[in-house]
Amino acid sequence: MIVEKAKKFGQDLGVAESECNYSDGWLRNFKFRHGIRRLDVTGETLSANQNSAEKYKDEFEKIVADNDLTPEQIYNADETGLLWRCLPTSTLAGGGEKAAKGLKKNKDRLTVLLCANASGNHRVTPFVIGKSAKPRAFKNVTHLPVQYKAQSNAWMTAALFKDWFFHHFVPEVKESFKSLGLPEDTKDILLLDNCKAHPSVDELVSRNIVATLLPPNVTSLVQPMDQGVIQNFKCFYRRSFIQGLLNADCDVTDFQKKFTVKDAVYAIALSWNQVKNTTLQKCWRKLWLAANPASDLTLQTDEEENHQDALTKVLDVVRSADNPLKTLPEDEVEEWLLIDENEPVEQELTDEDIINIVVNPQPTQNLEESDSDAETEEKEKISWAEAAESLNKFISFAEASSSYSASEIIDFHIIRNKFYTKRQKSRKQKDIRDFFKSK
Repeated sequence: MIVEKAKKFGQDLGVAESECNYSDGWLRNFKFRHGIRRLDVTGETLSANQNSAEKYKDEFEKIVADNDLTPEQIYNADETGLLWRCLPTSTLAGGGEKAAKGLKKNKDRLTVLLCANASGNHRVTPFVIGKSAKPRAFKNVTHLPVQYKAQSNAWMTAALFKDWFFHHFVPEVKESFKSLGLPEDTKDILLLDNCKAHPSVDELVSRNIVATLLPPNVTSLVQPMDQGVIQNFKCFYRRSFIQGLLNADCDVTDFQKKFTVKDAVYAIALSWNQVKNTTLQKCWRKLWLAANPASDLTLQTDEEENHQDALTKVLDVVRSADNPLKTLPEDEVEEWLLIDENEPVEQELTDEDIINIVVNPQPTQNLEESDSDAETEEKEKISWAEAAESLNKFISFAEASSSYSASEIIDFHIIRNKFYTKRQKSRKQKDIRDFFKSK
């Protein structure tokens, strides 16, 4: 079947059959390169397979026992699509903006990969895929709180996943083991679903750090990140986004335009850190109950409480508004929280799409497109003196405000002292370089 399909692509691309040798060796090598192990054709539906899930739970526990693994040594990673500046449907219309209709269902999307271990004590830095390789909003930003890569449609691809595995996941896992006092050769397993963008597990091996796949059609039943973690993360993100809208000194439409991908990645990092360790632990209970046996809450209660708690917190923010947001109905807010629940993270390509990609390859974009071109102004780099002035002004404000406690103000003073130390070091470094200037 693969050989015949290759011949069909050859015809569509204008390649003469005599120019290609569709041999068994070619097919064998092709299957090896792309991780194609077998093709099962059955009469089963693609709905979640409870029997397969139960069988895999036994297999997984055997893997754990045979390798003497602890919860610190087992990770799960999963991607999710994030509509990063989408607002509730009636928000913009409620704001009285005539041009709001075009922005109601903003589809600007990022793909976010989240990963943590079963003990909940190590969450890997979020991996974010956007459309632009060099967003203007990143200008003058030295450090991002996430790992950021670009793909023309913000999809996860096998190449991007391998880059994340070897250059981000493996080093962070090794650093975590080192902090726990574990040997360098400590075993680690990364549990993945059967997403087409994931390479074969044979390609995801770094000494004792390996990957393993869940069976098809069991993701919604046993994959840990799908048991409330991603939903919880998105609720925190939405709350941060709506809080930013309330604090903005502009109307709703302008806020949505000015909210940049830089704002989004910082909100992603903050939201990931707000997910509780207990949430990361309990998400494993459907697959590996023995991982964290101390909790006596049922899985259903955990998930319902997580969702209800997040909804309540977002509603609290919404109800505190002094603009049309305050009148948003609860069911619309809940629908907004789940708006990208099934957002795809990989592209489903037709034959025509594949041929077009080969014939007309599109380079990764250097700048954000469409109306996001106006999303942010070019800003001059802020000087140390300007930063010091703003920091001093803020501390003076906090000292005179009853909204801040004495301990918080002490923290601000500590931050200012660190700022001054770094400023002094910066000056010394500049003085040293001055010695090498030509006269």
